[in-house]
Amino acid sequence: MTVQEFRDTYLPLSEGLYRVAYGLLESRPDAEDAVQDLYIKLWGMRETLEAVHNPRAYSITLLRNLCIDRIRRASGRTAPLDEDSVAGDAGQDEVLVLRERIGRIREAFRALPENQKKVLEMRTLQNLTYEQIAARTGLSPLSLRVLLSRARKTMRQMI
Repeated sequence: MTVQEFRDTYLPLSEGLYRVAYGLLESRPDAEDAVQDLYIKLWGMRETLEAVHNPRAYSITLLRNLCIDRIRRASGRTAPLDEDSVAGDAGQDEVLVLRERIGRIREAFRALPENQKKVLEMRTLQNLTYEQIAARTGLSPLSLRVLLSRARKTMRQMI
């Protein structure tokens, strides 16, 4: 993968990746560091990135793993975790809290009205501008802002 291909494919994902990291780490500096670590890792493996079919999904997966590693390091746990680990030690507590939080976020997202869900996904996960969303949905930018505000407010209340 050339430098320009990397810039065109992976650098535009940074804002959405930051949102994912912030949602997991709940700390602006930690989220920024995690995204920076992700880009360093991606750059180091740029020769194999051409085989990746969905760069956004791949980046989010790598970032999620980096965030979990950060949480583990912060708690003093170094042993690998998997989804079937049994709770009990101090490092597990943070992972369980993280899993519960992600579960609540997913439930809140599923409970949103379809139009709010669609607009929130386009803005947050797909990192589209208001103009791009307006072009796809036919809604005015003001209506989009209202829908996004309501969706975020509803999710905050549910979480």
